[in-house]
Amino acid sequence: MSVSCVAPPASAGDTAARRCEYYWATCGLPAQLVDSNRIALRLGGLLGAVTMPAELGRKVAPSMRVRAMPAPALAHPGGERWTFLSGPGSATLEHVAALVPLGVSVVGDNALVVLPSPETEALDLWHWVDWPTRANLPAQAALLATTRALAMSVPTVRSETP
Repeated sequence: MSVSCVAPPASAGDTAARRCEYYWATCGLPAQLVDSNRIALRLGGLLGAVTMPAELGRKVAPSMRVRAMPAPALAHPGGERWTFLSGPGSATLEHVAALVPLGVSVVGDNALVVLPSPETEALDLWHWVDWPTRANLPAQAALLATTRALAMSVPTVRSETP
């Protein structure tokens, strides 16, 4: 999936409809308006997504950038979870099972992901952490491998029992 998008100029994103057009025309993301004021992206085909706790996302995002595979990331309302957009994926049950305890989930095909609109950003709901800025979305397998490696590299604190 080809994506080349940077933060829109104010004139390109002052309404949900205009931002939706911007996602289509400039970013190549097949966004759609839902209920005339919410922007959503239907997953499947060339689009995938992975959600995770924001704390882990703050480690994954710079690691993906260093590997020259930046992944567009958006924060959910409250900022506790992030969603990374990716190319298509085919995570195995074993892979998914290893990620579930970490709070990581692969978003299924045909699911809708809410994309930030001027309204959601103004209300501090959905907003971009990393705007889509690359020609290609990263492979979902690379995103999941990076996520798992970073999550597993955090030492666990064990309490000692007498």
